Amino acid sequence: MLRFLGLGKSDGGREREPASLAEISAQLEALPPEEARFVSAFSYLLARVAAVDLSTDGVERDAMRKRLEDFAGVDATRAALLSEAAIRAAETYSASDGHLVARAFRDMSEEPERIRLLRCLYAVAAADENISAVEDNDIFEVARAIGVRQSDVVAVRSEFKNQLGSMKALPSEN
Repeated sequence: MLRFLGLGKSDGGREREPASLAEISAQLEALPPEEARFVSAFSYLLARVAAVDLSTDGVERDAMRKRLEDFAGVDATRAALLSEAAIRAAETYSASDGHLVARAFRDMSEEPERIRLLRCLYAVAAADENISAVEDNDIFEVARAIGVRQSDVVAVRSEFKNQLGSMKALPSEN
């Protein structure tokens, strides 16, 4: 109660830390706390987009692992554990933590890191060769929450135009 009133000890806002970040960070004990928190948020947001269509298939899981290895600098074994922890956390906490994690990522990142995340979000959504409208909308929502300009979202999105379901020809048009 004292912390709520601003009178007790504070841990820099961590008392309101999304539960999903704490759960994922447990997989990153070897990293410094701030780096673990960054990678946890990165992982969670990938999992959020992968699961937005209510399923996370094998190719999306593989894409998440690859992005965690390549862009978050996590080794293959840890990337596999981390992606599974992130998927579980996104399934468990999605309604309550999605925006909190996105804002936390915004607060601990710079613009190039946000653009890198955005590109990774599209890559995960495109892993099955089709970015659905619900995935595309969720990526736009994450981009807005992390502070990416709409023009930057459109530029990154255009890199994936061949996988966008809304841009594909209808079967009768082939």
